[in-house]
Amino acid sequence: MFKKFFVAVILGLLVMSSQIVSAADIDWNSAPRINSKAQLATYIEEGRLKGQTKFYFTFPSVKINNEQERKDFQGELVKYIATAPSAKLDVDGGFGTGRYIYTIYQEYLGARVANAYLSRNQQQAWMNLTPEEQKLYNIAVGIVYEANKRSSEIEKARYIHDFICDSVYEYKNENNRNETAIGALIDHYAQCGGYSDAFYMLGRMAGFKVRSVGGKFGDGWHFWNTITLSDGRSYCIDVTMDDGYNTDEWFLANFEVMKRHHSCDWSVIPNLQ
Repeated sequence: MFKKFFVAVILGLLVMSSQIVSAADIDWNSAPRINSKAQLATYIEEGRLKGQTKFYFTFPSVKINNEQERKDFQGELVKYIATAPSAKLDVDGGFGTGRYIYTIYQEYLGARVANAYLSRNQQQAWMNLTPEEQKLYNIAVGIVYEANKRSSEIEKARYIHDFICDSVYEYKNENNRNETAIGALIDHYAQCGGYSDAFYMLGRMAGFKVRSVGGKFGDGWHFWNTITLSDGRSYCIDVTMDDGYNTDEWFLANFEVMKRHHSCDWSVIPNLQ
């Protein structure tokens, strides 16, 4: 036990030291200047599409002055703007500087698979996945192949939505796999995180611009997706609730439909109808 703890401490120190070095090398004069949460959400999502895990930016209108404010803003990032299982926000140069480093330590499995599929070197990217991620990749390729046979983008999105609904037989709170696309498409047991991770993965692989969104359904914490169609308009898709209530009420749902039961920081969703 002590040996494992010692190794963990050493690894933690190595990670911390690497972060310090990388932070010192940042040219803050050329760092992206963020003016809104919507802009920050877009900046982080565009980086995640390329496999980026570390983001540095200035946010002049957000001045964090103490540790509690840092935790609060980090909570907003993880919940509403850049959903990830494990991430951290650091303040560079001390509180009040408006300079931030956001690091994703663990990505959702669906994002990893989608990044591999969309990589320029697809074969090498596939080799870098774990055996179970490779299994998920192969399943996803088959689903996307069928989706792409549809004649319109709405029919394509509906095929993906319906396939996920048909694949998840019931909810079981057994382990963290339920919060991933592996839970939804391999185990066939998923919580809302697994549903949204699966749609995020398949939607991106099918050529859509999609995001995962954190918020609330009623009083409970919840995840769903947004999708931006070719006309630039964005809608919400909540596969979890459509499956649970046996409906399609939340397929391409606009703001009027969403606000009845859902709540989140709506400003982070671009051009929501």
